[in-house]
Amino acid sequence: MTDPKTETAASQSKAAASPETPQTPPGAAANGTGSGGGKPAGSCPPPQAGGRPKGILARLYDLLALFPLLPLTLIYAAQTAFTLDARSLWFSDEIRHGNVYETMLATGQWLVPHLNGSPYPDKPPVYFWFLGLLDAIPGVDGSMVFLLGAAVSGLLVLWATYALARLVAGCDKRESFAAGLVLLCGMYFLGVTHYARMDLLFAAVITLAHICMYRGLRLPLAFRWIVPAFALAAVATLVKGPFGMAFPLLAGVAYGLWRGMPRRLNRMDVAIGGGIMLATLLAWVGAVWFEGYADLIRNILRHQIVDRATAAWHHEQPWWHYLATLPAAWLPFTLVLPFLPWGRAFTPTSVRAVLATRKGQDDGMAYIWLALVTSFALLTAVSIKIVIYLLPLFPLLAVVTARALLRLNAFGSRMYFGLTALLLFALALALGGASLWQWAPDMVRVRFQPQVLALLDIARGAPILAGITLVFAVLLWKAVDRSRPEGGLLTLAAFVTAFVVPAALFTAPSLDPVMSPRAQAELMGEYIRKGYHPVSYKVYSGTYTYYAGSNIEELSDEDSLRAATAVFPQLVVAMRADRFAEWADKPADLREVHRQWIVDREYVLAERSGPMQPSQPADMATPAPADAGAAPAVSGEQAPAPDAPALPQPAPGDAGDGAAPATPAAPQPVQPEQPPATPAAPAVPLPGPQPQDNPPAAPQPVPVPTPPPPPPGVGATDTPATPAPATAQAQ
Repeated sequence: MTDPKTETAASQSKAAASPETPQTPPGAAANGTGSGGGKPAGSCPPPQAGGRPKGILARLYDLLALFPLLPLTLIYAAQTAFTLDARSLWFSDEIRHGNVYETMLATGQWLVPHLNGSPYPDKPPVYFWFLGLLDAIPGVDGSMVFLLGAAVSGLLVLWATYALARLVAGCDKRESFAAGLVLLCGMYFLGVTHYARMDLLFAAVITLAHICMYRGLRLPLAFRWIVPAFALAAVATLVKGPFGMAFPLLAGVAYGLWRGMPRRLNRMDVAIGGGIMLATLLAWVGAVWFEGYADLIRNILRHQIVDRATAAWHHEQPWWHYLATLPAAWLPFTLVLPFLPWGRAFTPTSVRAVLATRKGQDDGMAYIWLALVTSFALLTAVSIKIVIYLLPLFPLLAVVTARALLRLNAFGSRMYFGLTALLLFALALALGGASLWQWAPDMVRVRFQPQVLALLDIARGAPILAGITLVFAVLLWKAVDRSRPEGGLLTLAAFVTAFVVPAALFTAPSLDPVMSPRAQAELMGEYIRKGYHPVSYKVYSGTYTYYAGSNIEELSDEDSLRAATAVFPQLVVAMRADRFAEWADKPADLREVHRQWIVDREYVLAERSGPMQPSQPADMATPAPADAGAAPAVSGEQAPAPDAPALPQPAPGDAGDGAAPATPAAPQPVQPEQPPATPAAPAVPLPGPQPQDNPPAAPQPVPVPTPPPPPPGVGATDTPATPAPATAQAQ
């Protein structure tokens, strides 16, 4: 076994002689390139273009690659900077996280997140601290801070990807620039940068931890790299969860074993770094425990970690789920696979080059591949699977993809970008069909599911998007020298930028009536300020709280619903339309005032302003008084899932067992004084990364009938009001 001191001494001497010299890229020996010949190690051979001179785009690529971070940042800014305040917050993660952050601002409780007045075990607090820093920027207010958080997090991922290419893969500036362009051309990645979740920040911190882990483990002792690696792993864990710790640690262990130096993992810097990581995590756990939230810690350890990994109650998928979804999420670069030189992959020269990484030659790419394999294996092994969980792998994939693209021969490059142009033609055709949807006859409409109808009926901007896509498809097919991948990458980056801006400015806001519960929630807020008691029945926790400006009593069983209707003469209640229709003993004076589709389900808002019903079922259950000295109840990220049984049994997510939806129509808010409105609209599937990965909630305590003072601006401005604190249970 190779001793790490002996192994790394040579690496240190080489680095001292030329600290900026990157590692030799994989396949350099096979391609006849390397650090000799006047080229820096890590430089890639140009595509084989038959000796023809470079075109304009190829020369522009070389010019931009002189200072790669600047053009990458400018391209990303053009994709995001003008779209930060274009739409409302969408169901479900954006509105829930909005309520959590607003509650932190209102209560000053920055240690324990709260959703709808109850402790929120699904997510740690660091992401919300990050939002607090952004909120201090002048001019940032209201819901803008959440989309700004997504945009800044995406920029951090972009910079971390460039650093990964330079400091780990040993790429030169051209390849590192290509890695950034690959990331910016991915439609899924760009979609996530316009949706407010903590996954981008999570991926950025994990990527930085990978960089520090690799740079430290290749040296015999490296406190300046190893300690930050473990500290960043702790921060990533407090951003989203244990994967933040698992990904870099698994990659580091695999790298140490591959290099044949497992004893490197027993050195003092690793021990101190691991101790700092554990101390950081235990400090937060201890602080939360001594704040009186012991049940929250138990919930996190048992349900949020163990149950999600072994027997998820939501989004449980087969082991091959990511093998099917990753190719779609990585488009358009999945299409390059058929044109790679697979014939050379298993030649003796290639095998020797791979084995040489065990001795330190090009071991940076070995680390990247080991990180990809171990992370993918871990995600495949756990029970819960959502596509957005793959996001920390995207920087690793971007580096691998960029090196493969720049090494394509002329034929492979022409074929790949030609196939990509055909994909754009197909997309333009689909968008053109959507542009003509308003003239579609009934015989065509009846063939579509109500969810699809709802989106097509309200979506705007399809003609613009179709035109942009068609123009770039023609350019990529006819005007671009497809034999050189540099020009193709720049063309794709220009297309994605031109496409995403109108999509975010026009198309996404037009989907607000379906994607956001804002209309129904703000109407509920108006009733709350008139003295009505708010109730939601089997609705995701936090769905209405943010835009209603008040905590909502969230019920999960019929007995609690009957009790609420018995206690409160003035009541406003939200539930799914099919459940409202099937409610056999609902009060006769409970009238529907609003109907709206929220993503893929239709919801009804009903109110009762008359006297209490004189008669109630004899066996009706009444909520028990709350213990004044008890710790706050712990809720899951959603109230009982819509198809959940009565709590305390755990409930799976909504299985869609409701009645068939009605003909689509845009929801129309109705003021309290107006007669009921009964428009119908179909459900829609949630486009983009919006998984419902949340456990069912415990029953919420019944609030007292006196509502909190009206927060400023609800229903009148775009800035939501601060949610009220949790209320006591009614007697």
